[in-house]
Amino acid sequence: MIELPAGTVTFVFSDVARSTELVKKLQESYVRALAAHRALLRAAFAECRGVEVDAQGDGFFVAFGRASDAVEGAVAAQRELAKHAWPEGVTFGVRMGMHTGEPYRSEHGYTGLAVNRAARICTLGHSGQVLLSGATAGIVDDVEIADVSLRDLGEYRLKDFDRPERLFQLVLAGLRSDFPPLRAVDQQPPLSGTVTIVMTEGRRMMRLVRELPHEHFETLITGYQRLVSQVLTEAGGRRVEMAGDSVAAGFATAREAIVGAVAAQRAVATHDWPDDVNAAISVGVHSGEARIGLLGPAILRCQELCDAAEGGQIFLSQATASLLEDENLAELMIRDVGDRKMRRTRGSVRAYELVFPATSESAAS
Repeated sequence: MIELPAGTVTFVFSDVARSTELVKKLQESYVRALAAHRALLRAAFAECRGVEVDAQGDGFFVAFGRASDAVEGAVAAQRELAKHAWPEGVTFGVRMGMHTGEPYRSEHGYTGLAVNRAARICTLGHSGQVLLSGATAGIVDDVEIADVSLRDLGEYRLKDFDRPERLFQLVLAGLRSDFPPLRAVDQQPPLSGTVTIVMTEGRRMMRLVRELPHEHFETLITGYQRLVSQVLTEAGGRRVEMAGDSVAAGFATAREAIVGAVAAQRAVATHDWPDDVNAAISVGVHSGEARIGLLGPAILRCQELCDAAEGGQIFLSQATASLLEDENLAELMIRDVGDRKMRRTRGSVRAYELVFPATSESAAS
């Protein structure tokens, strides 16, 4: 086991921006491109003394004992990504966020606000952008790193944090440096009118609590929640809530919601789960009034749809299917599957299935 840095630690989170678009464009080639991305980042971070704490889906969580090492690792990774020959001429853009703090050590890694702050900063970035907290920027500002400078972006409010965070961007010579404004929590348009809720539920996942060692099961559930919540957030989902093997998020439009639902299905199907677990999820999607939020009748209807669906299926309510009638859904199709039996109550729910092309890995399974 590699020893994790202790004391004051700099955390780097990364994920692939616009991964849903990449999956749609690359199809079966996405799996190979994702593997190449992982290899490039792992090599760059390791070369700069970074220790990989976790890797879920297309994201990395890496710890550094020195802030300057974290910056150099991020710089090296972005340069390697930029010069790599990606298939189909796509740009495999990765956003990164970092923060320096004094975390608590846990059995399998770290806990504490410093970890959460770094993760939140990452979610605000754009493809190819590297964001630093004020704490990290203050440390590295006095360090000379060739062809690298800092740009002050101002203050932004992070999700679940009360005080605004002053953010800085790394400017790397020869790479893109002009990005759209960050979309912080208070800059997102509010959910109003009709909203669409996406809920995922693991199929037979909770049974593994009796089959796996406790720490293995906890690692599995935590990784599953992190992966799905990250995918839904990236697709535009807000007010993400998690409980056991269920993850739910609210979307401003039905179209955004089904994009997020498909992305979640594909992420779970292609992820390399520990202990050779063949994870599968059912997804329920329902549209209702914003004032309901993620509680009450709206979330209950999603639960019913999840309960009726099999692993790998996405069931829509009649309300959501109606909202999508005039939408151009490209390769996606909606079919009426009638009344479907629910497992828990033995009652039935009217469902419409969202049919989407499978990735090569999920199709093989």
